[in-house]
Amino acid sequence: MTNWINDECRRMRPSWLMLLFMVAVPSGICAAELSPTDLSRRIDERLGLANADESQFADKTAFLRRLTLDMAGRIPTIAEVHDFHDNTSETRRGDAIHRLMQSGVYDRNMATFWRRAWVPQADTREFASVADGFELWLAHRLREGTRYNDLVVEILTMDTGQPATGKTTPIGFYEANLSKPENLAASSTRAFLGINLDCAQCHNHPFARWTREQFWETAAFFALPTRDEHQQARLPKVRIPDTELEYEPALLTKAEISFPAKLDSVSLRQVLVDWMKADRERLLAKNAVNRMWAHFFGEALIEPLDDLSRDEFQSGDRADLLKEIAETFIASGYKLDFLVEGIVGSKAYRLAASTAASRVPSEHPAEDKTPFRLHHASVRGLTGEQLYDSLQTAAGLPAERRDLAGGSTRGRRRDFPAQFYVERTHHAERSISQALALMNGALVNELTSAKSNSMLASVLSSPFMTLDEQIDTVYLAVLGRHVRENELPVVKRNFLASPDAGREQHLGNLFWVLVNSAEFNTNH
Repeated sequence: MTNWINDECRRMRPSWLMLLFMVAVPSGICAAELSPTDLSRRIDERLGLANADESQFADKTAFLRRLTLDMAGRIPTIAEVHDFHDNTSETRRGDAIHRLMQSGVYDRNMATFWRRAWVPQADTREFASVADGFELWLAHRLREGTRYNDLVVEILTMDTGQPATGKTTPIGFYEANLSKPENLAASSTRAFLGINLDCAQCHNHPFARWTREQFWETAAFFALPTRDEHQQARLPKVRIPDTELEYEPALLTKAEISFPAKLDSVSLRQVLVDWMKADRERLLAKNAVNRMWAHFFGEALIEPLDDLSRDEFQSGDRADLLKEIAETFIASGYKLDFLVEGIVGSKAYRLAASTAASRVPSEHPAEDKTPFRLHHASVRGLTGEQLYDSLQTAAGLPAERRDLAGGSTRGRRRDFPAQFYVERTHHAERSISQALALMNGALVNELTSAKSNSMLASVLSSPFMTLDEQIDTVYLAVLGRHVRENELPVVKRNFLASPDAGREQHLGNLFWVLVNSAEFNTNH
């Protein structure tokens, strides 16, 4: 139990409600009075930012853009920019966070994030068809406030033998793994525990924690129970290909298992899930926190993402911060909104961006005594989905994603992100082919015309807007900020240099220039 949670509990007046919650939470953690603000404060204290100066933080424009990209998967609309700037209250950042969290696009964006963490195969052409159904199921569950541990349980204990009923299910997890025990074992431990078992599938590595035997014992949880001569269910055995070696289900910790009396594929996987939730290393919660931290900061607390259990990652400032946030996440009841609000509400999240790389975790963390501190935010690339939705938003087209209702076809919105796919945003660099596609591709070219760009059409049809105001509106739509004093003369000079070109062409060219700029193409 973390000391800071104990301190928070001691200073609060006890109540029957608080005592009731304390009974229900492991380790006596005081969950009744935990708030995202407490988590934000502790993060800042850990990172030496409790008394940070305002000069260290991003300005209002940069903060809103970063927050909207991270939570909604797109840049803010002109109306959202104006609303945020007009809000002079001290709670304006919290108001923006809550507004985004209550929007349907937040659930859909986070569904894409978790799908990529849990079913990365869907980013390949071979398994692209499973993405829509899995994300739609996940978006519905997130909108209902389903807790993180319950999502994992629902995925891993799904009865894959039941016929489809028309409802969305997480069946895509099994389809992307071809329902093979060895594939499901590797994917489940990586996705939900941050454990990389892949190498152990074929051989024992001299420096790895996990053995080949442990890999196949984990795989056995995903095999079908066998039947004896009396048709009684028996534990399955999986055989290593091209060998005579067979293994029954066993936990990675080698803990004793009490198998259910009614043994079937679902109850067998339930044993594995129960162990994941009870594991004293808290890897289920740590993995969720580590991945969420990587989403909002670019770099995870512990890198690589799928190797949390290595002994050398169990100590040091990063490991301690990860452990504290994970314990708080557990105490909250695995509430994802609690975790998100605690992270984005911190001063750490508000830091101004810099192109300088943050300190990379040492190759020997246990020997690294340098305090972990954040001095600036990282500049990150946009994912293909963020880029597509931001182009739509900049053009004044519907900000809310039009695939919220599901459907098997997303057309251009599926193809475009695939063309601009990035695995990790903190080291994403646009390839030459991607840069050329953005400059000369059909979508961007269409959006330079008022026929396809509602924002340009609105600007051009307004009889009261001056040229300066029209230019400023394009800047607000694309970059989320006003045109600067040193930029306006340059833009107007280009207009005067080609007097024969119409106003629509000039503004369309300005739109093209801005969407191809580094300022638009990065999260900063």
